[in-house]
Amino acid sequence: MTHFEMKPGEAVSLESLFVRLKALRTRILSETQTELQSIDVQTNDDGRLFSLHNLLNYQVMRRENLHALQSGLAAAGLSSLGRVEPHVLSNIDAVLNVLSLAVEGMAYVPEKAEWCLGYEAGYHALQKRASRLFGARPENRSEYILVTLPSEAADHPALVESLLAAGMNCARINCAHDNDQAWSKMVRHIRGEAEALGVTCPILMDLAGHKIRTGEIQVGQAASQKTREKFASGQKGQKGVYPKIHRHDKVLLCRDKARFPEMEAVFGLSVHAMVTVTCPDVIAMVSIGDSVWFDDGKMGGEVMAKRDEALLIDMTQVGPGGVRLKPEKGLNFPNTDLALPTLSDKDEHDLDFVCQHADMVGLSFTECAEDVLRLHNRMREKGVEPLPILAKIETAKAVRQLPTILAVGLARNIELGVMLARGDLAVELGSVRMAGVQDQILRVCEAAHIPVVWATQVMESFVKDGRISRPEITDAAMSQRAECVMLNKGPYITEAVRLLSDVLQKMESQQFKSHTHMDVLQL
Repeated sequence: MTHFEMKPGEAVSLESLFVRLKALRTRILSETQTELQSIDVQTNDDGRLFSLHNLLNYQVMRRENLHALQSGLAAAGLSSLGRVEPHVLSNIDAVLNVLSLAVEGMAYVPEKAEWCLGYEAGYHALQKRASRLFGARPENRSEYILVTLPSEAADHPALVESLLAAGMNCARINCAHDNDQAWSKMVRHIRGEAEALGVTCPILMDLAGHKIRTGEIQVGQAASQKTREKFASGQKGQKGVYPKIHRHDKVLLCRDKARFPEMEAVFGLSVHAMVTVTCPDVIAMVSIGDSVWFDDGKMGGEVMAKRDEALLIDMTQVGPGGVRLKPEKGLNFPNTDLALPTLSDKDEHDLDFVCQHADMVGLSFTECAEDVLRLHNRMREKGVEPLPILAKIETAKAVRQLPTILAVGLARNIELGVMLARGDLAVELGSVRMAGVQDQILRVCEAAHIPVVWATQVMESFVKDGRISRPEITDAAMSQRAECVMLNKGPYITEAVRLLSDVLQKMESQQFKSHTHMDVLQL
């Protein structure tokens, strides 16, 4: 691999830029062909083949650090390839043509590249796929708004009508909550109210997946006398009853609450608390030294010992005031490969309803291309045309596998979208790393022309209590990088839809994805 070196302040010749960029193009074409050999391409659709080649072009291009080349191109007043995603080779060829005219006095004649998308064609491919998932493009903005419906939407069609009137473009039903009777009512209200307003509103139904959460809790002998007495006499769920965990407290994560009385003896020490896990099979999959995070990352620890029935965790990541250990809170295992089936038993049951009533299906905790293929094939086995799949990227493994997930989806004729589930992902990756990974996910999906849903905690405080914070407005403005933005349920959800729509509309004149538009400066 040839690297382009440039020292600070050094003038770069157009000739050297021309040579370096031609070498990059040659490498992209060569390595893309190599990558194609490992993919089972079963599609004959030109659009999918264009997108697949462009995705591989982008992957290959990003295998080396291009900072110096980009700086040299920018210094020469040329495109620095910073917005190359939807049309990799077309962008490179356009720059090569300018350099060729300047250096050789003639237009650049590129080596023929099959499946090379033009500048506008890349954006058109992305918009076309977004409309297949989320419906007709909104009249007053580029982005769609997806809303998670609360349980009360089953009995209050007026709520659905108000959301549609405020700007909701798609509705999400979370199969982790309610039941098929409630879902039927929600679907009926969405279809009816959308028809009455003369709009379309596709329905996403999210399969619950393997809900790995805390279960039953018991205080241990290492807890203070006051904590043990309060827990023993208090009503579960009452504020302050559950034990507060501090840094380096010991917690046992157990398969079965029936083993609580003997677990401390099994490990040979007293602990501060014991808690079951709703998916007991994960106990066997976790290794000593692995990390475990509780309650959306509010506290975490390291597995210091393991038995067949439980894990002993040293709680190393807890704030100075401590955190209460509560039931029904999420558990994350960022260092552990959880080899769980793609679909849980509940997912299998719910999938029948989803196939009959939804317009797309959300696959929770998608981790590899095989997960997407299994769900796609499972729908075929049920004798229905497979719905588009929204792959929810929630784990570190899913991030590593994302390019392959996208490539296989394109190659195997699977209608695919991606949900950037920033909550679980931030717990898995850490908040600092999450910022950079978030940008890379958006760019890789743009290169594949696959739509993205920007999800988790968008305008959360406003949705819950009607108060908006400045950071939340900034986050909402950033969400225009995606094709669709998701809001979760809450008392002020209708007002939040209206506000988000307004923010996205105002961003239209200033930003489109990673492109900055220079509107009239109003400072």
